[in-house]
Amino acid sequence: MLLNDEIDGLLYEAHGGYQKFFYDLLNTDTDPVTITVYDVVNNELPKDPFEQEGWIVGGSRSSITAVEPWMLKLFDFLQDLDDHKAPTVGVCFGHQALAHALGGEVQRKHSWGLGSKPTQIHLKEPWMTPQMNAPVITFCHEDEVVGLPDKSKLIGSAENCAIAMFTKEDHIFSMQPHPEFSNVFARDLYNDWKQSFDPSALEIANDSLNSPSDRQIIGSWIKEFFSYPRA
Repeated sequence: MLLNDEIDGLLYEAHGGYQKFFYDLLNTDTDPVTITVYDVVNNELPKDPFEQEGWIVGGSRSSITAVEPWMLKLFDFLQDLDDHKAPTVGVCFGHQALAHALGGEVQRKHSWGLGSKPTQIHLKEPWMTPQMNAPVITFCHEDEVVGLPDKSKLIGSAENCAIAMFTKEDHIFSMQPHPEFSNVFARDLYNDWKQSFDPSALEIANDSLNSPSDRQIIGSWIKEFFSYPRA
């Protein structure tokens, strides 16, 4: 996992960090996973695109629209992963970083994208098992991808997020929502950051978390994507 930020304070004490989130999402007794973390913000980057079997590009409070020095090395490595067709999954900031690094476009939104909402799937890939037409997943973002990289395909769209998921050939699967966030964590996160949100939007977002999430479906897709045979 390319770690581009970390949960902190009371949120970390109550819920843990990104490594735990993705481990809980992907690990099963019959198909265990190991997640190795590279602290990208502190310039800890892999030396080889095939150092791991696959890559998760994680979230961040930083913004692609205000590039920080550490991001430049991240963009270079993402281009390297793309050049070598190494299996790569982007999530939220990671989704935006992949789009930016590979020639797409990212812009600041007019308002935060919050809440648990359906992502309408436009194009089904063979590794999307079990299939689902509109999985409900949690969003929390202030930037969004507005232009796809070359050779990419739009996979899913959500309310107020036209490019919620995209793929590039058979080696990149990228998404704006956070399948690693449980509804319990999302509610605590929203309330911890409530000063950043419009109160009515926060109320709607919290209400949406009363319904079940389909994040385990996305977790299954990620695992199938990593293990799917490639030429």
